[in-house]
Amino acid sequence: ASFYQGAYRFKKHFPGMVGQLDSKGEEFDCAQIIDTLPQVKHWIRNLETRPQTSFWLPTSTDRFYPDFVAQLQDGRILVIEYKGAHLADTQDTKEKRNIGQLWAEKSGRKGIFIMAEKRNTQNLDTRAQIVAAINGS
Repeated sequence: ASFYQGAYRFKKHFPGMVGQLDSKGEEFDCAQIIDTLPQVKHWIRNLETRPQTSFWLPTSTDRFYPDFVAQLQDGRILVIEYKGAHLADTQDTKEKRNIGQLWAEKSGRKGIFIMAEKRNTQNLDTRAQIVAAINGS
């Protein structure tokens, strides 16, 4: 697996090295937002190349590995799938959103799932979307 090589130093990534993350772009921006949120205790870049240790949810055809998994200061688990605008409305994205929301509903309020975008249909930026999901709004 390739590791993140950028100048920004992630403080809350667990453990240390961040796998499969470019040093620029929308997914990097999302990772930086997660890293700077006071509600986040620690987080990981969830890698589909490690099915034995990564977080995944079943889909109709295979497994879905959301991009980021974080533990919040209050103990809840925040799962984030980041989607660029060109992928936001595909059938695959809709299935992943449904599976993630079902997982969160069945978690007994211990899990939060969000499919984050650069700007969503309510015109919220990525940080505002994540904070809203954490706050339950």
